[in-house]
Amino acid sequence: MVTVSVCVGSSCHLKGAYEVIKLCEEAIAESSVRETINLKGTFCLGKCSEEGVTLNIDGEIITGVSPENFMNIFEERVLPRLRKE
Repeated sequence: MVTVSVCVGSSCHLKGAYEVIKLCEEAIAESSVRETINLKGTFCLGKCSEEGVTLNIDGEIITGVSPENFMNIFEERVLPRLRKE
């Protein structure tokens, strides 16, 4: 099980956190990996001064996430973790 936490604190909220969550839900459904990913929202991850939305993927903090680069991050950082399990 891979856990993907999307920051929904004030700063990330303003930077598009809910759009990133929607894209993540769509990517999970399209990849047929719903049973192996735990998607959740989390409050501040302490990276408010960084660009974009912040994610925590199994303890790895990723900053600068946007709707434009989300799929690359999902394909490069999430899906490979599922293959290792």
